[in-house]
Amino acid sequence: MDCRLTLNEHETFLAMLATCFRENREVALLVDDGGLTRAGGHIQNLHRNDDDSYIELENRQKIAVGKIVAVNGVFAAAYAEC
Repeated sequence: MDCRLTLNEHETFLAMLATCFRENREVALLVDDGGLTRAGGHIQNLHRNDDDSYIELENRQKIAVGKIVAVNGVFAAAYAEC
């Protein structure tokens, strides 16, 4: 059986993304935007709002935090067994 590192049911990726942004670490993302796609690079900006937080990558791609299903190999709980 495939085992993955996952967030617990009530966590989001916001804290992990904020750490990567603050420490200027690269992120490897899996995004569910009507289908799973990959994105990655350094985070240029982190915009925090209660309902629609998003990141902006160095290539100017904007990604809603709510659509991110994995960051650096850590998956959202809903994707633990995909």
